[in-house]
Amino acid sequence: MVVYSMLYPQPYLGEVVRNIPVAVVDQDGSTASRDLIRRLDASEAVQVVPAAGGFPEAQALFFARKVSGIVLIPPQFEHDLLDGTAAPIAAYGDAGYFMDYGAMMGAVGDAARSLGAGIRQARLTGMGVDAAVAETLAAPMTVTSVALFNPQGGYASYVIPAAFVLILQQTLLMGIGILHAGRRPAEGIDIIAAPLAYILFYCLWIAVTQLLLPVVYGIPRLGVWWHLYAVALPFLMATCAMGFALAQAVRSREGVVFFLVVVGLPLFFLSGISWPLESTPTLIRTAALLVPSTTALSAIVQVDQMGAGLNAVTGKVLLLLALTVGYTLIALALHWLRATRSPARPEG
Repeated sequence: MVVYSMLYPQPYLGEVVRNIPVAVVDQDGSTASRDLIRRLDASEAVQVVPAAGGFPEAQALFFARKVSGIVLIPPQFEHDLLDGTAAPIAAYGDAGYFMDYGAMMGAVGDAARSLGAGIRQARLTGMGVDAAVAETLAAPMTVTSVALFNPQGGYASYVIPAAFVLILQQTLLMGIGILHAGRRPAEGIDIIAAPLAYILFYCLWIAVTQLLLPVVYGIPRLGVWWHLYAVALPFLMATCAMGFALAQAVRSREGVVFFLVVVGLPLFFLSGISWPLESTPTLIRTAALLVPSTTALSAIVQVDQMGAGLNAVTGKVLLLLALTVGYTLIALALHWLRATRSPARPEG
């Protein structure tokens, strides 16, 4: 967990994509085309790289990975604008890098719209319309979008708190599997002592990943710490119960590790981080509720990052408690079957 805490957030700390190199081919060479290039370069997402050799040079730069996109301004661009006809431009990008592609296309669209609004305003002013009225008519509505719980629209603020819930689950399940799979079944007070020790130990990692890391990495959080633990404790209980049920069902430590490695990526996609659960088939979405992180992830983000009250996540907490009871009963049943049907394997 210490290694995860230090290394996992590093690729996302830039929050948003900035200064993507984009080759611009200006085949018009007009005042309007140069104005468009200036507006594009003024965007924080894009850094303009002139391609004096035309489109072949821009293609060479693109295929050499020296630029991430190409913007082509065709001849007659300014003429078409002044004539009141459509003046299209072409933008090319590698959609395999979806963050770069989205940021570049957004910057090109913003630059084109702002230039268009300026042209409309100048045309209206030339027709004798008052400058203030012309500005309003050219751009009647200005939209400023600010994400309420992620003001900078950053990737780290979005993904890190949620991903660490999955990391906590996987490491706890793997640890229980390695320590208990294939060993002699516990008896007496040991049946309670081991799960309690793991839950208390992971309460520390909840504090590190959900309370300390947001401070260290500047991730917004609005929640109250005891609201976080009111959700985190049922999550740890359910995960711990699931781990012991898995350790009883799979007889070897290697088998537990192999199983958890195989299901790790599907659990990530079912968590709602990378793909909305609402777009997942109903049967798969229902089956995903059997995994504690599916419910706990959204609940922890709600109470900790979004400042929601416990009444907003009561149903999810009850579901986690139900999973705790269910997996505990499965683990005890498998424990009883192993203890009565076959001699226990020696420890170690």
